[in-house]
Amino acid sequence: MRVIDGKTALITIYQTGSYNLSAYGIGPGNGWVINGVFQEVDIKTGKVLFEWKSLDHVPLSATLAPLRLDGVVGDGLTNGSAWDYFHINSVDKNNDGDYLVSARHTSCIYKISGKNGSIIWQLGGNQSSFQLRGYNFSYQHDARFREENETTTILSFFDNASNNHTNTSSTSSGKIIALDHNTNTSTLLRQYQPPGDGLLSIFQGNTQIMPNKNVVIGWGFYPSISEHTEDGTAIFFATLESPDAQNYRAFKANWTAKPSDPPALRTYSASTNFPTTFWVSWNGATGVDRWRMHATSPESGEFMPLDVIHNQGFQTTYASSSYHPRAFAEAIAADGSSMANSTVVDTSSTLPR
Repeated sequence: MRVIDGKTALITIYQTGSYNLSAYGIGPGNGWVINGVFQEVDIKTGKVLFEWKSLDHVPLSATLAPLRLDGVVGDGLTNGSAWDYFHINSVDKNNDGDYLVSARHTSCIYKISGKNGSIIWQLGGNQSSFQLRGYNFSYQHDARFREENETTTILSFFDNASNNHTNTSSTSSGKIIALDHNTNTSTLLRQYQPPGDGLLSIFQGNTQIMPNKNVVIGWGFYPSISEHTEDGTAIFFATLESPDAQNYRAFKANWTAKPSDPPALRTYSASTNFPTTFWVSWNGATGVDRWRMHATSPESGEFMPLDVIHNQGFQTTYASSSYHPRAFAEAIAADGSSMANSTVVDTSSTLPR
């Protein structure tokens, strides 16, 4: 799903239905096909504002995933094994109201008219509108509009380069390409490959362009993520520990969290003659720069500030040389403003477990 301006959502749908596959050796009325569908939906009302179906515009002959290729593609004999001839995997929208659709099983990216659903142009596949100069791609994911004017369109996508049966490159990669509408040619502007010997991701994956022009790649079938400078230099690469994990898409973003619950504080002292230890945490709140500890003394029930200590991470520990019967912690932001207080707690003589 992709949200547009916070008002509408683009949703991809795999719609199974009966279809005449007699041309493919399946008797009339016995065939099943998956229709690649997308809708633009009003988030507030749920109203479908636009709907597009692949079978209305893209023939079965366009597929590069022939019937019975494998269990994913299907044999077309039942509802559960319907032929996934198209396999829509992303949809985007530009400022003119047109759409960009990626179809894995046709190895094609389509620009779709937002007025009538017709195909304005297609990149890749069997009948590309553009000649690809100096590069190729196949079985791609996550096609996105980047820039457009009357003569040029800039796109990004993740080039899988493999479907586990056919390879068009030795490694998958993130790509940024330009379409020249005057010459009907397409050229490669940037390519982002993993460090080392490469990764050939047979499905899934994405390419994210950051505001600083760095590029983040999610490696799909491989549970890895990388970040690259604009020129392609890898500056970060990590892989999830589990070898069975997959990484459909990966994103980098500023994470700001302010939990709805107050900070949690626990205090401990062996007895009234011993120091007091404070443990405070706010469930991963990101804006806390430091903590101000407040506590009472044996002589007075009035809360007094004890000390201000730098936030140590998920949990911060502070030790006072004195005994304090009651306490609370105050979260302080970097600008010095108070963010929240913990509840008041009584100091325990039992260690937390």
